[in-house]
Amino acid sequence: MLYYAVGDVHGCADALETLLAKIGRHARTLHEDREHRIVMLGDYVDRGPDSARVIDIIMKLDEDGHVVLPGNHDQMMHEALSLKPGDAERAAALWWTNGAKATLKSYGATRLSASRCWRSFDLVPPAHRDFLKRILEERPVYHLDREDGLFFVHAGVRPRKPLDAQSDEELLWSRDPLFMGVDAEPWVEGLRVVHAHTPGEGPEIRANRVGLDTGAVYGGRLSAGVFVDGALEEVLSVGGDA
Repeated sequence: MLYYAVGDVHGCADALETLLAKIGRHARTLHEDREHRIVMLGDYVDRGPDSARVIDIIMKLDEDGHVVLPGNHDQMMHEALSLKPGDAERAAALWWTNGAKATLKSYGATRLSASRCWRSFDLVPPAHRDFLKRILEERPVYHLDREDGLFFVHAGVRPRKPLDAQSDEELLWSRDPLFMGVDAEPWVEGLRVVHAHTPGEGPEIRANRVGLDTGAVYGGRLSAGVFVDGALEEVLSVGGDA
């Protein structure tokens, strides 16, 4: 299979559109329009300038049959918007400290503060709320391709646990030293993990994993790993737009 796996977007809509165009040209010219799937690795919202537009773009990719996975920032937004009173207040406070202000501004919110941010939640349209619910509650939070030996997920894995023992929280949030370190252990499932979540100056290419969060929202690049029949062929990148 031909995969293009894209790291954290964080509201950088212009960079995402530029990268998707570059992916389209790459598939046409270098792979002769071979069937391919774009795998979005999550964290579409927060910190960057246009989370609302990013979700519109991601929803279209989902409709077109590409793989759209959630990240922990998408989870924080979903929980702040959907949990019952009490739990929702705690979720909103957590979301606020992790970039909610920029996200809510992208929906047109003004005069935002930590204590009043919930008053702007109604600006998020039902279609976006339904989309977040779909990717976080109605599907696996990962994409598995055993034939190609690849496992796509937002954060990573606990390498000593088999897949059926991994929790969604671990798959969306973890930074296990046994997985991330220079002397990392291979996963017991025998798969190479393709992930985002932990920003770096460039892609992190290891035997056990490929990390593709290259810090677009921090002035870095937005990157896509190109995987051909399980092998990492190259990494495409464009400038961020935060």
